[in-house]
Amino acid sequence: MDMIFAILGLVLMIWSIRSIFIKQQGIGKKIGKSIFSAWYFLTAAGLAVSPSDSVPIAIIMMMAGAFVVWYGNRNHKAPKNNKDILSGHADAVRDFDLPSKKSEPSKYRSVNHAKGKDAEIKNVAFSYVNSKGESSFREVDVKSFDGEYLEGYCHLSRKFKTFRLDRVEGEIIIRDTGEAIDTIEWAAQMEAR
Repeated sequence: MDMIFAILGLVLMIWSIRSIFIKQQGIGKKIGKSIFSAWYFLTAAGLAVSPSDSVPIAIIMMMAGAFVVWYGNRNHKAPKNNKDILSGHADAVRDFDLPSKKSEPSKYRSVNHAKGKDAEIKNVAFSYVNSKGESSFREVDVKSFDGEYLEGYCHLSRKFKTFRLDRVEGEIIIRDTGEAIDTIEWAAQMEAR
């Protein structure tokens, strides 16, 4: 019986660590959560191996830990196949009214520094901190901007998202040129259009 609890604790620990590492979050958070998860499930397995009066507590701990891992994974859905990814791209092409074939001309202005034209500032990249405090690097094709929120197609999540400008860390990078500009300056340029 002790061996069963030890194996169950190891299996649940591996499952929880795998679940932690497939999610999008910082490496520090992944390592911290993994250490806590390993400690939790190994402690639960160790309680089951010690005196027999601890077995019910160990079973409850393992069930509670498995529920927490399952509950945390229920909203995380990785694309199952390339068809899901391609349908997301088709939605973006339709929503942005972008050319669907390489041969079609683009409605957006091209960058031409030699003639002094403005760079296209709607294709941006930035470091973003969400409401949970998790930081990620985003590449966004901006569809609209109202002075506080920018909405557009996020290449990381492969869907349309809304971002608060005050949660952008550092400067905004114009992807077409590689130029980095202050968020306030970028906002002023967007509002001037």
